Amino acid sequence: METATVLSNAPSGVLDNIISALRKAVPRLLTLLFSMLALFMLFMAWANRSEAVWTAEEGWGYAFGITGGVLMLLLGIYPLRKRLRVMSGWLTVKFWYRLHIIFGVMGPVLIMMHSSYRLGSMNGRVAFFSMVLVASSGFFGRYFYRRLHYGLYGRKATFESLRADSKELNYKLGPLFKLKPNAKELLKEYEERALAMPDGILSSAIHWISMRIAAARLYRVVIHSLNKKLLAAGRLKGWSQSKVRRRQQSMRRQLVAHRRLLRQIQEYHFYERLTSFWHLLHLPLFLMLIITSLVHVYAVHAY
Repeated sequence: METATVLSNAPSGVLDNIISALRKAVPRLLTLLFSMLALFMLFMAWANRSEAVWTAEEGWGYAFGITGGVLMLLLGIYPLRKRLRVMSGWLTVKFWYRLHIIFGVMGPVLIMMHSSYRLGSMNGRVAFFSMVLVASSGFFGRYFYRRLHYGLYGRKATFESLRADSKELNYKLGPLFKLKPNAKELLKEYEERALAMPDGILSSAIHWISMRIAAARLYRVVIHSLNKKLLAAGRLKGWSQSKVRRRQQSMRRQLVAHRRLLRQIQEYHFYERLTSFWHLLHLPLFLMLIITSLVHVYAVHAY
């Protein structure tokens, strides 16, 4: 009661900050609890590798296998939801993506509890390693997905929006370039090189790395030269030392933001190519998992 009274009497700005902090903290806390649960279940599977508590053929061990297999099959709902028009009204893509991640983690974890890290027959080994490949591929896919979005569930980044941000930042940097026009030419040349990105995955990776190495030296030189120009301009105009320092810090922030934005554009291009390649690989792996799992289930019940 007292807490509610304090919150009701708090300024709206404080309440907004509290609500914003809670919105950020709750998903992280849920992710942490989910991760701890998955790790605990994996530990329990390892502890039961001698099958002292349950076995894969009956009881809890059998139930773990069936539940894990069903969750792995349900992973197909997310790509279908994105592609089939008839499923467009089935909740949001964001919801199915979250469920896809949960099923993609809990399915393999339950299969591990089912097997207790024992590979068993040949068809069981094939199904097990197919599951490991699909799960590993899913972790890579989630990482690529995050690199292509502003936030995990945010809007997808596009070259157009990133280029617009870059142009706006260049406009803000205009007054600084009047102090040293050569710096503008150097940054313009670097930006043109950075945005002239090749199409191949390997060539994109080499280009990205080489541009990052070039940026480390270029921005250090530009910041150093503009610092000297601002110091000289401050002396000429009678600025105080604190004012000169503030101008230098502002200039540095803008240049660092410009460098970060160009790197983001390059990363987007590279991870877009990588994601396209990943999609070509992930689907066949998933189909292989379904086939080997069905063979495994049939073999277990038939023999």
